[in-house]
Amino acid sequence: MTYRTDDGPSIDPGLQSLFAEFHRRATANGERVTLRAWLDRAEAWRILHALREAGGNRSAAARALGIGRRTLYTKMEKLGIHPSWEAAGAPTPGLRVAGPA
Repeated sequence: MTYRTDDGPSIDPGLQSLFAEFHRRATANGERVTLRAWLDRAEAWRILHALREAGGNRSAAARALGIGRRTLYTKMEKLGIHPSWEAAGAPTPGLRVAGPA
C-alpha cells in the first residue's frame, strides 16, 4: 500500500493511535526522537519478540523474521541486545537490552 499526505490511502486507524501513543511516550521527557531512533526501537522490539517466541533460539528467530542468522547477530549487536547468559552472573537464560537505542 502507498501512503500519501493528501486524501489518498492512510494508515490503519488502530495503528495510527498505537504509533501516536508510542511517540507520546518516547517524547514524554522532552527528548526529540529521530527517525533512526524510532526505527531502532521498533526493530529492537520486533527482534526481542521473535526471540521470546522462539524460546531464545536465534536461528529460529531469524527464520521467523525472514533474515539470515548472521544478520540477526549483527542487528542484535548494533541494538545492544544480548542473551542474559552472556551477562556476568546471570542465573537463567533470557534476553536483555543494553539500553536505549
